[in-house]
Formats: sequence, C-alpha cells, structure tokens
Amino acid sequence: MTRRVRPNRRSRGEGHSNPAYNVNHRAKSMAAEELYLYGGMDTFASKSVLSRRDIVLESVIKTGHFANIYKAKYQGKTVVAKTLKENNGTNDNFLMKAKINFSSEKVGDHPNVLKYLGSVLDDTNMGPFILYEYCENGTLKEYLVQNKSSVTMDIQETLFRIGLDIAKGMEYLAGKGITHRRLAARNILLTFLNEVKIYGFGPQPEEEADGDAESGKKERIPIKWMAPECMTSTKDADEKSDVWSFGVVLWEVFSLGETPYENVKSRDLPDRLKKNVRLQKPEQCDDVWFGVMNKCWDYQPRKRPTFAEIRNELDTMFVASPGDDYYYYKR
Repeated sequence: MTRRVRPNRRSRGEGHSNPAYNVNHRAKSMAAEELYLYGGMDTFASKSVLSRRDIVLESVIKTGHFANIYKAKYQGKTVVAKTLKENNGTNDNFLMKAKINFSSEKVGDHPNVLKYLGSVLDDTNMGPFILYEYCENGTLKEYLVQNKSSVTMDIQETLFRIGLDIAKGMEYLAGKGITHRRLAARNILLTFLNEVKIYGFGPQPEEEADGDAESGKKERIPIKWMAPECMTSTKDADEKSDVWSFGVVLWEVFSLGETPYENVKSRDLPDRLKKNVRLQKPEQCDDVWFGVMNKCWDYQPRKRPTFAEIRNELDTMFVASPGDDYYYYKR
C-alpha cells in the first residue's frame, strides 16, 4: 500500500556531506569534556555576533536551570533568546560561553537540528546570550498529546515523516561526533509546518552533568529513554546509546505521546530490559516501524544499527513521486 506524505524538501536518497561517515566513526565526546573544552576557550569563537540593539525581548517562554527562554524579535523576525537568569554566577557565565562556542564551532547547520542564529556579547547587564530559530508548534510531545484523540490520515502521514526526519537529524549529529544523551519527544521542536528540529544536546548545567565522588552529586538520568549501559551514568554514551533512545522516541510518536513503561518503576526497569522485556507495538504503528524500534533496542550496543543505517532503511519506505510529494510504502 502507499500513502501520500506531505511535501518535504528533503527528498528520498538525500546525500550526506559529513566526511565522518566515510570512516567507522563512533561519537565519544562527553558532556563534561564539551563543557570544559568550549567554555575554556580564551575568547568567544562565535561566527555570528549580533548587536543587542537589533533584538527585542518580548515574553518568557520557559525558565530553566540557569537560563530564561524568551520569545524575541530580531530585525522584525520572531526568534528565541536564551539568556542568563538574574543574579547569575561565574559558573553560569562559563556555561553560557561554552554553549555559544559549541553551537558556533561544533554543531553547524542541518534542516532537522534547531538552528543557531548567533550570539549577543555586548549586553553588559544581561551578559552573553544566544538566539535560536523559533518553532511555532512547540515540542513534539505537546503535538502528539494534542492529536491523540483525533488521529486522521493526515496526522498518520505526519507521524511517518517525523520519524524519518528525526533519523536524519540524529544521523547528522552522530556524523559531527555529537552525542545527544537526552533524546526524547520533549527535546524535539516543530515548526509551523511540523518540521522536526532536534535540540537539548551539548554542554549541560552542573545539575545535569556527571556526578563525581568528590562532589557527591549524582547525574539526573531519564531512565525510561536511556540505553541499559547508560542507566547509571551517561559519561560513556555514544551513537549506539542514542539509537536506543531514538527507538523510544519512535514509540512515543506512534503512541501519540504516551509515557514509555508507564506502569514500571524506574528502579525495576534495568532488570526487565535484561530479561528482554520491551515496549509493545503502539496502535498507530505498523510492523515495519516496529521492526526498526526493536533493532534499536538490542541489549548489546554493537548489534544496534547506526543512524546512517537507520536512515537508509527508512528511506526505502518512501518512494519519490514526479511532484514535490513522496509516498510511504508499506512493505
């Protein structure tokens, strides 16, 4: 059977410009290393420095661990500004600097990764802050929950495309040597066209960083999205652990925002996974997509596919048409 999927500018068989995929590459960067590497740069390495006078902060969208997220205007265009909270300290400034340098020097540009627009360095009151593209439809999690009770053919088609586009964005990040560590529907944004924009990776606040024996702090880990080998610490997380999380995200997509392992306590999950207990096939999921999920959930990391392999498999499910549409083909 075939189903028409809404127009998407990234067509089937899209090439990959990342040279990292010409070798057997596994991302080995760690969040703490990224923080000290990019925060320890002598100067800001931002390739896109913006003037504060061109930006108007409008309203707070969200307050995080160390930053406020504003809806803002840049030269008349709606954007998002990530600023330091009031009464911020030296560590907060260090982290913001790390995030600016990481976004500017490491991430680059991909249609399915949240776009870094630039940074503001000349605000003596607020300190340095970052501008990102604005995603009108909010998080993928919110979108799924909102549409759970009214699944139409159009919604189903959108779910297929979302699954493919997440794979494309994660393939790109893996090729850049970036490990996400927190991949979940809540860390994926959607534009007004429901285009996928992955975010939430990179240098993390101290509260999110790996704990150590001296500080006694423990890392906060989203257990139900995490690969078995990363349930006590994500310091050794890599592409294959992100692949496990991708499988859980696909389950979120096709269950329309349900919580994975909802009736299982986090402390009981590692033993269940070791006994090969896995999430059941969601109602809106066919055997092909569920097969992809199960490959992602192999207990042995080396047996899981790479994101390049996943994206190639998903590409075979979509058949290009003479126009701008493409079709999902259920084998």
